[in-house]
Formats: sequence, structure tokens, C-alpha cells
Amino acid sequence: MNKAFIFDLDGVLIDDESIWEDKKQSMYRVVLGEEVSKKIGSTLGINVDGIFDKAISAGAAVSKEEFAKEFNSLAGGIYSEAPIPEGVIELEEALRSLGYRIGIVSASPLSWITTVTKRLPFEDNIELIISLHDRPDLAHKPDPEGYVEAMKFLEASPESTIVLEDSNSGIKAAKSSGAFTVGLKQNLVSGYEQIGADAYADTMQDVIELAKNHAGSQE
Repeated sequence: MNKAFIFDLDGVLIDDESIWEDKKQSMYRVVLGEEVSKKIGSTLGINVDGIFDKAISAGAAVSKEEFAKEFNSLAGGIYSEAPIPEGVIELEEALRSLGYRIGIVSASPLSWITTVTKRLPFEDNIELIISLHDRPDLAHKPDPEGYVEAMKFLEASPESTIVLEDSNSGIKAAKSSGAFTVGLKQNLVSGYEQIGADAYADTMQDVIELAKNHAGSQE
């Protein structure tokens, strides 16, 4: 079987979680009102549909179309301008030298994902992108379907696959798929506590060391 390394997008391939949280909370107060905004709290790791459902449950009076439009208006600038995390390029180079096939599984729309991948010098080495937003046949995280589908495409077993995630819903999805799951702390929103991963990495260099160890265990 092949070795596969699958990235989440937000907070992993782009350092945007803090930016998103600030802008989302401001948008929630304007679109949903103060009371509903307080009720829904942090929405890190939750897709747009899931956030909308939370908002409606909390008493919001907004249409799904209007809510999605507000998100899209924020996304263009964030994905074009948020920093690419330090060490990502070195990580990809190490993965390639170790023989890993590379994919992305994200809750974000494909257009948002490709705005980021176009900024990466290794875009052509990404063999698979799965946008769960654009794949209604696949359940969203924390369901593992996206990761299971990616491993199937990359012809990798769970034992030969590493997933790099930041949110707990993503960690749960990756862990449930059977892949070796790494929780990346480098770009986390302050105060966010990760749980459930097989290993945690403070930096991309830490991820490189984990990938080397994992590759060695497959030989």
C-alpha cells in the first residue's frame, strides 16, 4: 500500500483560524444579534451549514442564503491574505522525500481551498482535494467519510496514512478513519484545547519528525 499524508486546510495549510474567529464573531453580532452570538460561542472546526444550524437553534432569524453570502464575503480576503504557516514548504519537501502521497480533506468550499493551494509552491504535488462542502455524498467531520474516501483514492491503508488536523471535530474524523492522527498546535486560537489525537505537534518541524518515524514503522 502507498503511504499517504492528508492535510486539513484551515489552521493547517493556512494560518487563518484566529482571523476567521475574529471576523466571524463580528459578523455574527451584526447578522445574528448579540444574544444569538453569545449562545453559539466559538465555531472553530464547524462548517457553514453546521454554524447556520446552531444559529437557528439559538433563535436566529436569518435565511441560509443570506448567511452563506456573509461568509463568502469574508472568505476571499482571508484565503488570499492570511499567512501560509512557517514550515509548511519544508514539511512537504520532507513528505515527498519519504514517499508520501499528498491530499487535502476540508469542510471549506473548493474555491476557498484552491485560493490557498494556488499560493503553495507544491500545488502540483497535491494529488487529491476533497471539499466536503462540495461533496454532498460525503458526511462532514467529525464523520470519517472524507478521510476514508481520500485513503481509497490514494491507495493507502489507515495504517500507512497520517492526517494533520487542528480542530477537535477534524481530529475525531481522522481518528475514526483509522489513520495516525496528529493535532497541530502551531496555529491554534488561544485557549483552544485539542483532544483525541495520537500525537500533537507544536510546529511543522515536529510534524516532520513524526512523519519520519511513521514512515520508518511502515518499512
